[in-house]
Amino acid sequence: MSAIFGETLTFTQHEGGDVQLVTFGDDKYARYETLDGYTVVYDPEHDGYCYARPVGEGPLRRFGSTGVRLSDRPPEGLRRHLKEGPE
Repeated sequence: MSAIFGETLTFTQHEGGDVQLVTFGDDKYARYETLDGYTVVYDPEHDGYCYARPVGEGPLRRFGSTGVRLSDRPPEGLRRHLKEGPE
């Protein structure tokens, strides 16, 4: 897989139908955002994509699920274009 920087791709979810996500990354790591810039993660407990929240600080920062599916409004105060810390 080549690197992808901001291409919109369609992903299938078990519940909630297909979603279009802006994708950044390659075959080793990828970050996904909604069309309006909210970072998302696949949450197996919800069997679909949910808004992401930062977990940890600095270089240890990772994404965790808010548990709020994309079919709902993003959680209040959630920032757009989140990024994880370096590996």
